[in-house]
Amino acid sequence: MLKFALLLSMLFQLGAAIYAVGLIRRTRYNISWILISTGFTLMAIRRLSDFSTLFWKTELFLKEEINSWLGVLVSVLIFVGVIFIRKIFNLQDHIEQLRQESEQKILSAVIHTEDKARQAFARELHDGLGPVLSSIKMTLSAINQEALNPMNKKIVQNAYDAADNSIITLKEVANNLSPHVLKNYGLEKAIETLATQLFDTSGIAFELKLNLNENHISEEMKISLYRITSELMNNSIRHGKPHSVHLKINEPDNFVVMRYKDDGCGIENFDTLTNHTLSGMGFNNIFSRVKSLKGFYNINTSPGNGFSVEFYFPVQ
Repeated sequence: MLKFALLLSMLFQLGAAIYAVGLIRRTRYNISWILISTGFTLMAIRRLSDFSTLFWKTELFLKEEINSWLGVLVSVLIFVGVIFIRKIFNLQDHIEQLRQESEQKILSAVIHTEDKARQAFARELHDGLGPVLSSIKMTLSAINQEALNPMNKKIVQNAYDAADNSIITLKEVANNLSPHVLKNYGLEKAIETLATQLFDTSGIAFELKLNLNENHISEEMKISLYRITSELMNNSIRHGKPHSVHLKINEPDNFVVMRYKDDGCGIENFDTLTNHTLSGMGFNNIFSRVKSLKGFYNINTSPGNGFSVEFYFPVQ
C-alpha cells in the first residue's frame, strides 16, 4: 500500500510539474510561473528519490543533505513565486480600477452629450416652431369675427384655441428637454415647478425639503438630480398611484443625499425585474446617471408599502 501510494503521489507531482512547465510559454515566461514550475519539478524529483528507497538500497541521491536542501529550495521558490503572483493580482486590481474609471468617463460623456442634444433640440423647437405658432395665433386674433357667420366664427375660435394649446405644449416639451427654470432659478425652483406640472392635476400631495448649497455641486450633478427626480415622479404617477410624495435633498459629510418616498402600491420583486421592465419604468436611466456620478443607492419597496429610494453622491 505504501509503495502504491508513493507511486501515485510521484505520478501526480510529475504530471503537475510537466503541466506547469508546459504553461510557461502561455504565461509569456512570467517569472512567478517559472519559479512555481521549477518548484513543482524539484518536488517531483524529491518524491522520485523517496520512491527509489523502496526498491534500491542506495538512494537516488547519495547524500541525504542534498534531498533536504532540495526541500529548502522548493520552499524558497514557492514563496518567491507567490510574492510575484501577488504583484500580478495587484496589477489586475489596478487594471480593473482603470476600467471602471474609463467606463464612468464614457458614461458621463454619453449623458453629457445627450443633455447637450436635448438643449439644442429644445432651442430649435422654441426658437423655430415657437414664433411660427405665435404668428398663427396673432393672425387668427386679428380676424374680425363680427364679420363672420356663427359657423366660421366657431372655426376661427377653435383654430385660435388649438394654436394657443400648441404653444403651451411646445413650452412644456422644450422645458422637459432642457429645463430653463433649472438654469435660471436653481434646483429647488425647478423641482417645485416640475411637481406643480405633474401633481396638481392628479391630486398628489408633494413635500420638498432641500438643504443644499448649489454652489458646491457641479452643473452635471444638478441636471442629474433633476432628471432622476423627474423619472421618479413620472414613475410614481404611472405605476405607484400614491396620495403623497416626499423628497429630501441635503449635503452631509461631503455627500449629496437624496431621499425619495411615495405611499403608492409599491413594486413586487424589484430585484428580479428584467432590464426590459426596468427600462419601461425609467430605472435604467436613473442607474446610468447614478453610476456616472460615482454614486450608489438603496431601494426599499414591497406591495402595499410604497416605494422609497436613497441616493448618495460624493461631492466632486
